[in-house]
Amino acid sequence: MKYDERQIQFENRGEKLYGFLHLPIQPGPHPAVALLHGFGGNHIEPHALFPKAARAFAAAGVATLRFDFRGSGDSEGEFQAATLDGETEDAHRALDFLTSQPEIDAQRIGLGGLSLGGLIAACTASGDSRVHALFLWAPVAHLGELFEAGTTAERRSEISTLGYTDYGGLQVSAGLVQDALLTDPVASLASFSGRVLIAHGSADETVPVEHAHRYKASLGDRAELAILNGADHVFSSLTWERELIERTTRFLKANL
Repeated sequence: MKYDERQIQFENRGEKLYGFLHLPIQPGPHPAVALLHGFGGNHIEPHALFPKAARAFAAAGVATLRFDFRGSGDSEGEFQAATLDGETEDAHRALDFLTSQPEIDAQRIGLGGLSLGGLIAACTASGDSRVHALFLWAPVAHLGELFEAGTTAERRSEISTLGYTDYGGLQVSAGLVQDALLTDPVASLASFSGRVLIAHGSADETVPVEHAHRYKASLGDRAELAILNGADHVFSSLTWERELIERTTRFLKANL
């Protein structure tokens, strides 16, 4: 084993969040990153992308925390209470947990996220000076636009009358929709001075690759853009997965 893996928990507003901390086996303190999952996802993500990434990062010397937002996966709370502000707050508490661990170098902290987790990572990094490097995988640049494009008249009526909509078995609240319309992570990152890696699949049908180009255009030379040819939204092939993890590992080693 080239890493140590342990189950962890921390709290936000009295609710427990569960996850895993992956530590290099070498003596610390270590640089560290937190991984943020996507909409309706969890600390594993499709084809075990998050465990594979966390183990690769830890084997390369970068400790990694992966966890479930409140209301998702194993964590306490209800999904219908989820908002972008609430998940951003969860991410700040995850960084609190990371920086409090004796094995972690609190001056060498990074953050990354997949899909909606990328949006949350961007919002978190813009308001947390502890974050020195940021990676965004297939990131959402504006969730409100995606909601608007995919919302039928029936769904709008449901949100208006019931205060929520059934989105593939997830109870999405009117509060989350309103949050999505008002949140602009690309603009938020104007205050972030660290380096950023943006990776996106050219064939992403869930979050168009144009979202990645928006982040790059805003960040300029502070960002490195990697478009994986033919890759889908969650990089679901061994080749895409390997390229994504290897490129991100190199980025973290160079910038933390």
